[in-house]
Amino acid sequence: MSGRKTAMFTFGAIIVATGISSNVSQAMASVPARPQAKTKIVSSTVGQYLQKGYEQMRKGNYDAAVRILAAAVTADPDSVSARRYLAFALLRHGSLQEAMYQLIIIQKMAKATPFDNYTLGEAYSKMGRLKEAEACFRDALKSNPNYDPARASLIKTLSSVGKYDDAFAECLTGYKAAKTEMLSRYYRILYQNVQEQKLALRRIQDAVPATAGTVAAPGTVTTVQQQQVQTQSRTVGETR
Repeated sequence: MSGRKTAMFTFGAIIVATGISSNVSQAMASVPARPQAKTKIVSSTVGQYLQKGYEQMRKGNYDAAVRILAAAVTADPDSVSARRYLAFALLRHGSLQEAMYQLIIIQKMAKATPFDNYTLGEAYSKMGRLKEAEACFRDALKSNPNYDPARASLIKTLSSVGKYDDAFAECLTGYKAAKTEMLSRYYRILYQNVQEQKLALRRIQDAVPATAGTVAAPGTVTTVQQQQVQTQSRTVGETR
């Protein structure tokens, strides 16, 4: 496996780990002898579902994870953790509408966490609603400036819509704050990808003649050009 693919694969594991693994220990913790009033205790049954669902997600088995975590929500519809796990599994499974539904319910039940905003942003991004996706990723970073999954997705979104300077700035911010060599390498890869997309746009602008007598101003992105660059962006993301 190439260095870039290894970095991408490892970062995918970090997304899962930083987003929800901490909730596993909380869900599986023993019930206090005297719980405080109004404190929601996650049942041992739901906790077991979450543990099993988490393990399936770490393995990339999202079909199984969705089934297990749906059972957790059925067992306890008031469990925010269960719905959060299920929303992420649904997102990775490609069930975007169902993931959005769970995320909307979570927002009504509790204050959104950086992970919630990140997951919602990912759903918007996959639906092509990049403006909403950008807002969600920025909300996640407002709550936690060191939340790397949200910053990485923000960089990709900014690059996709032609905001290259902003994307470069986020790459540098993430690179300077990176705590591990793997994260540093990942931000270098993102920076290079943004450069490649910017160069791709320039080549398109040079190669595609103006149509209908309309000439785009230098550095601007027309609708056709943006679609072409977004297509190439997805291709780059899938192969790296």
